[in-house]
Amino acid sequence: MVLEIRSGSAGQTAGIALALARALRAGDVLALDGELGAGKTVMVAALARALGHDGPVRSPTFTLINVYQDISLCHVDAYRLDGADELVEAGVEEYLDGGWICAVEWAGRVRAALPERTMDVEIRFGEGEDDRLVAVTPRGDWGSRTEEILSELRRHA
Repeated sequence: MVLEIRSGSAGQTAGIALALARALRAGDVLALDGELGAGKTVMVAALARALGHDGPVRSPTFTLINVYQDISLCHVDAYRLDGADELVEAGVEEYLDGGWICAVEWAGRVRAALPERTMDVEIRFGEGEDDRLVAVTPRGDWGSRTEEILSELRRHA
C-alpha cells in the first residue's frame, strides 16, 4: 500500500514529518530516497524537532551517522557509500537493535543492510519550485500499526 502526499512547502513537508513522529516508535526505520535537494534532510530535521530535539540537525554526509541521543534518533546519509557492507562497517547495526528510530537517507544504496520492516519514504520534485510528492510505503510486517501510521499521514494528504 502506497500513500502519496503532496507538499507545497518545506513547512508542509515538516508537517508530514510531524505525523511520522507521532506514529513511529523505537525500532522503526525510515528509508528515505529522492533526488539531491528533494527534501530528505528537511524531513529528518523536522522529524528530530517533532521528537523533541532542539539542537542543530545536519546531514551526516561525511560522518555517515549522526546520533541524537536525547531523542534516540539515528540519522544516516548513505550518499557516499557504495553498498550495504560499507554501512555495516560504519556501525549502523548498533542503531538497528530496536532502541532507536533510524532515518536513512539514500536508502536505496544500502537496502540490504536495513531490516525488512522499513517505512519507505520517497520524495520527488513536483511541478512548482517548492512542490514535492511524498510517497510512503510500509515494507515488511507492521501488523496493526500500518493503518495507524497511514491514518496519521492521511491527515496531511
